[in-house]
Formats: sequence, structure tokens, C-alpha cells
Amino acid sequence: MIYGAMLAGGSGTRVRSSDIPKQFIEICGVPVIVHTLKNMLKVKRFDRIYIAAREDYLEYLQDSIDKNIDEPQRVRLTAGGKERMDSIRCVTDAIEADNGINEEDVIVIHDAVRPFVTEKILNDSIDAAYKYGACVCGLPCADTILHSVKGDVVDDIPARSELYCGQAPDSFRLAHFIRMQQALTPEQRRVITGTSQICTLNGQPIYIIEGDALNFKITTDSDLLMVRTLLGEK
Repeated sequence: MIYGAMLAGGSGTRVRSSDIPKQFIEICGVPVIVHTLKNMLKVKRFDRIYIAAREDYLEYLQDSIDKNIDEPQRVRLTAGGKERMDSIRCVTDAIEADNGINEEDVIVIHDAVRPFVTEKILNDSIDAAYKYGACVCGLPCADTILHSVKGDVVDDIPARSELYCGQAPDSFRLAHFIRMQQALTPEQRRVITGTSQICTLNGQPIYIIEGDALNFKITTDSDLLMVRTLLGEK
């Protein structure tokens, strides 16, 4: 089985122009998360897409999916957790309860607020996860990176040729991914900010697939403005 997973449990406090979580902001009459979902559903290799969302928005999200998605039966909602890792666990628990876990299963974990993910990225992620066990989407850094410990003086300028900007999705052989999750210590769980850190903390190599500049994450109001413009909202 090939599963898509979307994480939509956050609050998005850095988008200051809205008092609702950014994944549920409507653009052209449709919430951001549904724009993302439409692009994921273009990949017919996904047997099902699981969404871990805030519990107080589940009913609203299901209604929006029913109204705007042609294949709502391919989508399964579950309540998300407090942190990113908690939401991922909610998804893998739901998959296991529904279908069990097979060693050949693959999971592609995407952010609900990256609405312009491409079919190429998703298909490359599936292929790389099958072949290597774990992969992440990334792009070579276009800007010079300044490393500053205190934020006022430059301590180091790393070689740009060795740096990549991590995107999403992160993709894995599902059974192996669950085992890596279970092996994490409580201290390791507290420091994780990105899904692929599970691999680095477990000594698992991560293959990099090529991302896309348009596969950006809505983090600030300027990102939201770009999405509105690209989707043609007046």
C-alpha cells in the first residue's frame, strides 16, 4: 500500500492577518489544505490519504472535502496531536487500525500548507522511499547562509555548495519508519523539528530528491499573499 499523510494540527501563529489556523484560511472559496489535497490526489498511486487535523476543525474539513473533492473516499481524517510527532503517530495508528502494516508499505508525509506540491515530487518520493527506505525533498540553497550563535555577529559562513533547503514531503518505508519512531528517547522527541530528523537520530541515511521553488510553505503573511496571487484570487 502507498499512503499519503498530511499534517494539519498546527496553529500558524506567524500568519498575523488571520485569527484561524493558516491551513484553514480560504482562498478562492476553498481552504488551503484542500488546495494541497487536490494536488496530492492527482497521484493515483496513493491508495489513501490520511489527514491529521485539529479536532475542532474536523467537521468543517470533512464538509469542505465532500464539497470540493471528487474522490472523498480516498481521504481519511483523524484528530492530530499536540506536536508534529504526535500527529504523525495519530496517522500511523489509524493506518495500522484500518489495514495493518506491511513491510512493503510506503508513507509520504506532507505539510498541509505547501499547496503547490507537484506530481513529480510525489512520484519521485514514492520511488525513492521504496528504493532507499527514507528520502526528503530539498533544493540547493540559493542564498549565502550566515551562521550566528547569538544572532548579532557572523560566526561562520558554511559552503553553500553543501547546503540544501529542506522541503516536504518526507517519505519512508512505513514499517521501518514506525520502528525508528519507537526507538526515540523522550529527549530526542523533544528536539525534533522536522520529520527526517527521526532518521538522523537513528543513523538512517536519507536520500534527497529534487524539490521545486513553488513547493514553499506558508509561514508568514507574505507567503500567504504569494499563494493568493498564484491561485488567482482577486
